[in-house]
Amino acid sequence: MTLRSLALSNIRGNWRSYSAFFMSCVFSVMIFYMYAAFVAHPDLIKGYMIGTSKVRLGMVLCQYIIVIFSFLFVLYSNSAFLKSRSKEFGLLYMFGMTRMQLRKLIVYESMVIAVMAIAAGIGLGILFSKPFFMTLAVLLGMKDSIAVVVPLHALWMTAGGFLMLFTLISIGTAMRIGHTEIVELLKTKSSSEEDIFYSPLLALLAIACLAVSYGMALNLKTANFHILALMILLTAIIGTYLLFTQFSVLLLRLIQNSTKVYYNRTNLLVFAQLGLKLKKNARMLFIVSILSAVILTASGTVYMLGLAVRLNHMQTQYEDAQGVISLVMFIGLFISLLFFIASGSMIYFKLFTELQEDQTQYKALYRIGMTQAELRRIIFRQIGIFFFAPCLVGIVHALIALKALNNLLMVSNWIYSFVVIGIYLAMQTIYYLVACSSYMKSINLTKGNRQ
Repeated sequence: MTLRSLALSNIRGNWRSYSAFFMSCVFSVMIFYMYAAFVAHPDLIKGYMIGTSKVRLGMVLCQYIIVIFSFLFVLYSNSAFLKSRSKEFGLLYMFGMTRMQLRKLIVYESMVIAVMAIAAGIGLGILFSKPFFMTLAVLLGMKDSIAVVVPLHALWMTAGGFLMLFTLISIGTAMRIGHTEIVELLKTKSSSEEDIFYSPLLALLAIACLAVSYGMALNLKTANFHILALMILLTAIIGTYLLFTQFSVLLLRLIQNSTKVYYNRTNLLVFAQLGLKLKKNARMLFIVSILSAVILTASGTVYMLGLAVRLNHMQTQYEDAQGVISLVMFIGLFISLLFFIASGSMIYFKLFTELQEDQTQYKALYRIGMTQAELRRIIFRQIGIFFFAPCLVGIVHALIALKALNNLLMVSNWIYSFVVIGIYLAMQTIYYLVACSSYMKSINLTKGNRQ
């Protein structure tokens, strides 16, 4: 069997593990292509659309955001996915595969996924260009719809750019894996309750930082904006980081000391494992909570800016300003959707990175008599905390930020904000249910496992 055929066999045999990474890459490529196709649209270049300079500048800036985001996201997801296969790579070494062959195998697998993701992403981008252009035409107040075209410049820029991105990441990852010793690849990182350290002082500092941040945000005014804005941002970030790395451990300790809660049914197993998982994944939960806050705050901010434009601009300036605000709302929606996919995918990747270790524990519990229903409840609760804890923290951050913005702009529309939060929670719930279902199938608890 050649390395190429082995790479294809690995992808076919582990498609469930590859699917989340693949779909996230496809989505990134699709969004980038649609923006690139609009920027390269002949009518936009020739100036046939309203406010073309502002529109084109906004879309170009959006492209840069997507490129930077895609690089970081693909780098993270690829690293998390390969980390879950470290034992597999170690065994291949033991069976006689050389370091160069392993590097080639990783590059082959990555490039196959890359080519498939680029082809599927561009195909879906072309397919959804029509509704994308129709929505833009409505927002820009155009009488005629925007014709759907497939600019070669956008096509080659998307394919070439993402191919280069995937190539650089796959080569860098292959080099790093290739330099790792066999012992390190085969090592199982075991953790215990003794490994969970926290500082009560830092845990209290987390609450203090968030309280100070919220207090400053609620007292934000135009006069003190330049002084408080950066302080609010820094204290909120520090407080959120300490919330997941320190205060979460303190909270679990308090729960464990409450015998009525801790020893109720399967809570002991839920919280015992949860302490280790939270400590290992605290940074990921911190990033997801910040992404959630950005998504919700950005959506509400753009809408309230639109309201401010309606209230404060003269009628002669209104149409042009409203068109720009509508375009910004549309761009913000797409960027927020991209961030949402990223936040959910980060949790999904982390769950499957630790799948082998969890699978051993759950199968052991299943053999000693725990039912599938009981294990399902444990798994659903633990995954639920991972999905919704950062989400709820992000929602609180966003509500405080939107209240501060209400005070600054002297406009308010909480109905829209709560609708956005409701949609976000609904989408997060769907992502959570899909992750739980896929996780249960991967663990594969069957009657045969009792033996």
